[in-house]
Amino acid sequence: MVSILDRKVRRDLKARRSQFLAVVVTIILGIALFGGSYDAYLNLTESYDQLFVRLNTADMTITGGESNAIANDAAATPGVETVSRRSVAEVPVRIDGHHKMLARLVGLPVSGQPETDQVAVLSGAYLDGPSSVLVEQHMADHFALATGDSIEVLGPTGWTPARVAGKVASAEYLWPAPSRQQIFPSFDDFGVLFVADSVLAASPVSRQEVLISYSPAADTSATDTALLAVAKEHGAADATPLAEIPSNAALSEDLAGFQEMSLMFPLLFLAAAGMATYVLLTRLVLAQRGQIGLLVASGFSKRTIFGHYLRFGLLAGLLGAAFGAPLGGLLGAEISRLYTGAISIPFTVTTARISTAGIGVAFAMVAGALSALAPAIRAAKISPALAMRGLVPAGRGGTTLLERLLPPMRKLPARWKSVLRGIGRNRNRTLSTVLGVMLAVTLILTFWGMIDSIQVLLDRQFHQVNRQDAQIYLTVPVTPDFISAVRGINGVATAEPVTDVAATVHGVAKQYHTELIAFESGSAMHGFELDHSRGGLPEDGIVLGSSLRTELDLALGDRVKVDIPDLGVTTEETVAGFVKEPLGTYVYMAAPALQKLTGGSEVANSVYLQFDPGVDREVMRDRLSELSSVAAYIDSRTLESMANQFMGLFYAFVGIMLALGGVMAFALIYNTISANVAERASEVAMMRAGGIPRSTISRLLTSENVLLTLIGAIPGLAVGYVFAYYALATYSNDLFKWDLYIRPTTYAFTVIAILVAALASQRPVLRAVQRIDVATVVRERSL
Repeated sequence: MVSILDRKVRRDLKARRSQFLAVVVTIILGIALFGGSYDAYLNLTESYDQLFVRLNTADMTITGGESNAIANDAAATPGVETVSRRSVAEVPVRIDGHHKMLARLVGLPVSGQPETDQVAVLSGAYLDGPSSVLVEQHMADHFALATGDSIEVLGPTGWTPARVAGKVASAEYLWPAPSRQQIFPSFDDFGVLFVADSVLAASPVSRQEVLISYSPAADTSATDTALLAVAKEHGAADATPLAEIPSNAALSEDLAGFQEMSLMFPLLFLAAAGMATYVLLTRLVLAQRGQIGLLVASGFSKRTIFGHYLRFGLLAGLLGAAFGAPLGGLLGAEISRLYTGAISIPFTVTTARISTAGIGVAFAMVAGALSALAPAIRAAKISPALAMRGLVPAGRGGTTLLERLLPPMRKLPARWKSVLRGIGRNRNRTLSTVLGVMLAVTLILTFWGMIDSIQVLLDRQFHQVNRQDAQIYLTVPVTPDFISAVRGINGVATAEPVTDVAATVHGVAKQYHTELIAFESGSAMHGFELDHSRGGLPEDGIVLGSSLRTELDLALGDRVKVDIPDLGVTTEETVAGFVKEPLGTYVYMAAPALQKLTGGSEVANSVYLQFDPGVDREVMRDRLSELSSVAAYIDSRTLESMANQFMGLFYAFVGIMLALGGVMAFALIYNTISANVAERASEVAMMRAGGIPRSTISRLLTSENVLLTLIGAIPGLAVGYVFAYYALATYSNDLFKWDLYIRPTTYAFTVIAILVAALASQRPVLRAVQRIDVATVVRERSL
């Protein structure tokens, strides 16, 4: 018995090799995507953790306040292992004698690596004196700085040269973001330098930081809570756990995305593979009713018949896993290398894990078995007497719902009415085809919609929200004379003073550290779309980023406490509105209201600019950077470019899935449509015997398949929208607010792509149908 069924399996696979291959390819893609994305998630997590451990990164960083008291209380806190202090300052620097930018100077002991927050020397050597500096790797690579080069640092006595001792990597600045709200820095305008702590100790612009490391057995959550209380008690400006360091917070979003995608999207692929397997086996069982009846009549048990057809699904899963699991391991290692290389992580883990491959194999086998289960049960239940008749009930015909709703359609030619009535005549065939199309549309629209959304939202951020072409930061407050001088520069269309300072907003039970930005009333530099109006920035009260509504449990009209340490101001303000912006969560205030809080003194520290059309932006950089007291110049278009660079890996990952999703969608549609056409062989023979031309038969079958494709595409667009919405939501928090925006053209192109796939997938089967031997089919039906 076994040998007979084995031969039957081989013959069935050979007869339907293209459909079976499509199923296997779909399973391979699903398992490879799972293995690649999940291994990449584990590799990146391990790479980060390894770097944090090697460089003994602080578990908590407390800035400002009474640093001595904070250090003493922190050392006495349960769970704390080490406590150290350092100085940090933002200072203007010059590269090659003319390129002016803002750099963050971080103090290190000259005697050797600090106990906490060490650096990895990638080239050159460690600090060897107060005149040497270590350059963070992103800044060093961007400006091609090498050991022995010179950098000028603006100090109390003017520009002072400093020698580059080496290039280093820091776990704090894997992605060198200036703050949690400025995730996308311009490497032209911001960098990190490590200098002798003695250089910063006496600097009037430096701030003190207390670095705290926990013991291995510490309860991280409890220790965080205790230290946050210490920071608050002693007036600290900010307390940042390791997870909320700007670099770590931004990169963790990618990790969370990898983790979500490693489960959701492969499951979509496996569902598609299961759907294709179900269609293939269901059609196979229907086509082989006579053979099944003969096998049962010959003594084969129902259990044997059940196992025979179940074997198809298990075989597809096994073959898919055999190729997909190792491919997933290779893909995971390659994604890890690409990602860590793009953000310059010095220690990269690229392990292909057996456990991940094992899970992938289990997924494949379960998907194959479940998809084959229903057809196998159906085969085992077939009655031998009925099966031996060889006829498959065609289903009910008759007037369709569309004809009843639109009576004129009853007057259509018979061949077109047969298309409409053919859809309802075999409901199982129709339903499987529609579901297959829905799943294919869902896959394509999900990935395409995510790419659309990021592009639309970044465009909104840098062209509708941030309307300035550039901004300059000063070392002194902005004066009316300075504004007049800037406006007089050829190429500057308009300039406005803006205040940009650190601030802490206090909620009911929590606080949020961010930046307060004060614009002039009616400012043209920033677009405000409040959730309750479109009237711009209110003259009184504050406007908050929408994330603070839930983050701090605030509502419109609430009174909240706001600390502005740089201005020495603590105030209580009314929440005048919430604004939803794609990047960051800020506090906004009208400049006159802020100036009133400071007693009327000049507090603006930056100038936002808009240029005349067509100006040379590099020339504008040089002109504006040369102005006295300018600390840094930031080109908004460069920031937009950096944002796109940061999202480049996201585009690449989702783009790969879009391409694979397209392949899988074609395979799925090919399976459903080809099976739909192939099982109509008897009908085609009857029509041919009745004198209907081959071209007419092809048009009828094509019309029915196109109609089924359109029917499946409509709900597929809705389901795809939902999947894209939830996929994008995995990336949304206070740093990124990614709402779903799908361009209308994307819907149209998706449907067109599915229609093209449907038409292409039926062509080889239509050619086979055209070659049907009418006499052979009629003879088979008469047996």
